[in-house]
Amino acid sequence: MPETPSTDLSYAQAMDELEELLEELEGADVDVDRLTERIARGVELVRFCRSRLDVVTSEVDGVVDELLSAAADPVEDD
Repeated sequence: MPETPSTDLSYAQAMDELEELLEELEGADVDVDRLTERIARGVELVRFCRSRLDVVTSEVDGVVDELLSAAADPVEDD
């Protein structure tokens, strides 16, 4: 079965696949013929996860900045 492109995965799916990949690589029955391919897939998934975390961190920082700005603004009574 062909692997799903990392960009089509959710963060949780990518992490699950990374965990499975790690178990595979740590196992006694590592397929040496596929080792480079599996490591390359792991690198792709790590890059995807880091990218998603960077995006989410930026979004959260923006929301926090908005909240802090709103809290600093005086409330006007009508």
